[in-house]
Formats: sequence, structure tokens, C-alpha cells
Amino acid sequence: MHEADDAPVLVLAATAMELAPLRAALRDKALRPGTWDVLEEGRLGSLRVVLGATGIGKVNAAAGLLAAVSACAPRAAIQVGVGGAYLGSFLSNAMVAAASEELQLDLGLRRADGGWEGLAALGFAATPERLGRPARTNVVPTHAGLQAALAEVIGLPLLRFATLDAVTADIDVGAAMQAEYDVSIESMEGAAAAQVADRLGLPFAEVRGVSNLVGERDKRLWDLRGAVEGSCRAVRKLLLGWHEHPATAALVGSGVPHGS
Repeated sequence: MHEADDAPVLVLAATAMELAPLRAALRDKALRPGTWDVLEEGRLGSLRVVLGATGIGKVNAAAGLLAAVSACAPRAAIQVGVGGAYLGSFLSNAMVAAASEELQLDLGLRRADGGWEGLAALGFAATPERLGRPARTNVVPTHAGLQAALAEVIGLPLLRFATLDAVTADIDVGAAMQAEYDVSIESMEGAAAAQVADRLGLPFAEVRGVSNLVGERDKRLWDLRGAVEGSCRAVRKLLLGWHEHPATAALVGSGVPHGS
């Protein structure tokens, strides 16, 4: 096999729990040291896959992704895990969706009335224009080809995800956020990973299973197991069919352009 054709797909999650079904499915497994965490490498079908649990929150997600990219030069990166569904998104426990784009809901301006505005209100970009890639403020799209494969092969809905440093603890507040920002799933990592991948020019996708309704703190009403199994099942199917869909088959070699 040509070296470029054997570049891995990197799959990251905040916790080892969110990767467990994928880890169990890997064959020819081997641990490899990483500067941020220990990565696990193996194969799903003929595809080389690297798994890593980066830790909870945006700093961990960003640093863990960058360290893993340096360690294994992946062709693409996928964030997998669980998230809360906003009331009004029409998602329920154990359903799975893919991010069409990520919205960073912390960075920007907090008004005196408690309302929030993104970085555009301050006149700054989160990442400036570079090497033909556009400047980004609070919204970062995921990779169009990976979106197509997730929608066409897996049948996942493509929805806007949101990332916050602190989870929303009130159902009514979550419903108001959904209505104002048109967001469907909330997490604590996705926008950071999306921003780093976008900055590097690395194809990126995000798949999450719904573990709970945003604002519902009674964990007896959560379904972590269903969310983990559903999200990992979808990503496993994508990886096993990687060479069959034109959009993913076209992603060979390192996904980070030279000079990035």
C-alpha cells in the first residue's frame, strides 16, 4: 500500500468512554505515546485509524487535536461523543446527528442585559484569513465532503452545533438559545476542535449522540450508553466504508497542507 493511501483518520473524543465501542472494534491495535495523551492505533477494515481521548473542554480539545495531528499526520479528523439536545431541535435521547457547522457561544460580548453577541460585535476574528482560508469569528463549518458522506452513507441529519465552557442548566434558557441561534446540540469541545482543524486546513467532521435534553440535570433521564453507542456506530460505518464514498475516498495523504 502506498504511504499516502495509509494516512490515518484521527478520531477524538473528550473521554475514553465516548470512544469505547470504536476501540473494541479496532484490530491490530497498538498504543503510541503522544505529547497530550496516549493514542491508540489500529484498523477498521483496510483503513488505518488513530483514537485519542483529549479531555473535557475547549482547551483540551484544541491542544489534544493539535498534538495528535503532529503525531500521526491524519488525512481527516472526526470528533465523536455525546451532547445535549436543545428543546426545539426535535432531537431526543440516543438520536445521532452530524455538525454542519459549530457555533462558539462564549467568545464575544456579554451585554449588561445578559444577552450575547459574537466577535463581530468587537471587530475581531477568532482566526484571521490565512493561505486562502477565510477569517472566522464564531461560526466554523465542517468539511463538505465529510458532511456528504455522513448524510448519504449514514443518513445523519446535518445540524448546527453549539459549544460552551459551561453546560446550560435550565431547559427554558436552552429553548431560548435554540430559538435565537438555531442550534441543535450542545457540547463543551466541538467548536475548539473545528476551529483548529479549519485553521490547519484539515478535513473535520463532528458526530454526537444525544444523551439528554439541554438543561435536564436529573441523570436518571439521561441515556449516555445509547448516545455513545449510536455516535460510535455511525462513525464506525463511515470508517468501514471510507474507500467507497467518493468524498472520503478522495481524502488521501496528510490532510494538513504543506506550509500550514
